[in-house]
Amino acid sequence: MPIFKPNPPTPFFLCGFGKSGTNWVANLLNLHPAILCDGEWHFQHFLHAWEEFAKYPWQLGSRQPARHIAREHVERLIRECLSTMADRKPGVRLVGDRSPRPLQELIRGAKTIYVYRDGRDVLVSYTFHHLRAGKAHHFPEHLRESFTRHKHAFQQDPDAMSPDNPGLLADEAWVRETARFWAWRVLDDIKHGAGTETDTLLNIRYEDLHQDLTSQCTRMYALLGVDPHKATPPTLKTGTATGFSQENRKSLYRKGAVGDWQRFASPEFVQWSNEEACEALEQLGYTSQQSVRQE
Repeated sequence: MPIFKPNPPTPFFLCGFGKSGTNWVANLLNLHPAILCDGEWHFQHFLHAWEEFAKYPWQLGSRQPARHIAREHVERLIRECLSTMADRKPGVRLVGDRSPRPLQELIRGAKTIYVYRDGRDVLVSYTFHHLRAGKAHHFPEHLRESFTRHKHAFQQDPDAMSPDNPGLLADEAWVRETARFWAWRVLDDIKHGAGTETDTLLNIRYEDLHQDLTSQCTRMYALLGVDPHKATPPTLKTGTATGFSQENRKSLYRKGAVGDWQRFASPEFVQWSNEEACEALEQLGYTSQQSVRQE
């Protein structure tokens, strides 16, 4: 079976912090007959290997032409892996990797869609996601006992968590660590161009998708050079319309809401998240003012 395709599809990338809406955006893109976006590939690991290979001047891999050749082959590897998806959708011209990863140019000149969201909503969605599917070893050791205890309670009754019974969202160490992790990642993404529009980088704000889904889809299709009128309209059935008919805490697609964090916004939650993530929130255009729970 031949590996190389005579007319390979054009690669692109979709990334952002986990639970920021990358799955939703991929589903929206897949409504277009010329696009196939799927993940998670996490091709950044190949690039990290190349960076280590070419990192130090005493390593021969840091010298030309080896440095250039190695980078070219990493990009070729990524292109060919992505092209293996094309057979799943006849007529596809663009194949995209959807990975919740840091913003980094994996193929020079390739187009990237970066999705971001209010970090406090991310924190809530991230918490529910990991209570449903996560493993304690994914987290720092000082969080594991509390996470395991709350996960067992969640699995016994997923609907028990509420503004009056916030469970893990009332754990100071968990809230601070998660907010700090999000902020660190986002601030690093900003250094790599997040928030800046270029010919190859498009920023999609989760809240803007909720406010005007059609115009945001048009922006994405324009970046990728396809006719937006050929895309199938978003629907609840395909999981592409705004929000969901009801919250399902047992599903990857739990709620899809804007401002859900305010339901759990005890004064302590607000204080902890603001202290850890204020700079990142403000750089992305979110206010970090004190808020109270909305009953």
